[in-house]
Amino acid sequence: MSEIDDYIARQPEPQRLRLAEAASAIRALLPRAEEGLAYGMPAWKVDGGIAVAGVVSAKNHWAYAPFSGSVTEALGDALSSYEVTKGTVKVGADASLPKTLLKKLLAARFAEISMVPDSKGATRDFYPDGGLKAKGRMKDGELHGAWQWWRKDGTLLRSGTFDRGRQVGEWTTYDVSGAPATVTDKGR
Repeated sequence: MSEIDDYIARQPEPQRLRLAEAASAIRALLPRAEEGLAYGMPAWKVDGGIAVAGVVSAKNHWAYAPFSGSVTEALGDALSSYEVTKGTVKVGADASLPKTLLKKLLAARFAEISMVPDSKGATRDFYPDGGLKAKGRMKDGELHGAWQWWRKDGTLLRSGTFDRGRQVGEWTTYDVSGAPATVTDKGR
C-alpha cells in the first residue's frame, strides 16, 4: 500500500471515499507524477519534488491543496462555490471536486512553475500530465547553458547548449529508442 493509500485508509467516512475519488482523479490526470507525503498530506510531485497537488482530511470537510496561494487567486470565480483559503480549497465531507475543476487547478499550478527559474536558475517546462517537457537554466531571462527536451512519452527528444539565448555547440536529436539520430554543430 502506498503512503497516499495508507493515509486515505486511516480517514473516517465520508472523507475517506472523497479522498479516494480525488486521488484516483489526480492519478489519472498526472500519471507521471511522483506520489508521497508533503506537509503530512498526500501529494503529487513532479521533477524530483515540486509539489503540484495534494489532498487532506479535516473533521467536517476535506481539502485540495495546490501548494500555492496564487493558484486559488488565479481561479477566483471558478472556485466561488467553495470556501477558499490561500492554500486550500475546502470541499464538503460528502462532496466531490469535479474533474474539470481539478484540471483547471493543475493547469494553473503548471502555468505558475513552468519556465520560471528557481533561485539557482534551474528552469523546467511540463506537459499537462506532469511529465517533464524541457529542463535547463536561464540567465538574465534567456536560455543559458545545457538544455534538454522530452517527448510526451518521456523519451529524450533533443539536447543542446545556449549562450544567452543563442544556440551553440553540438545539438543532438534522439530517436524514440534514445539513440542519437542527428547531430548539428551550431558553432560558437
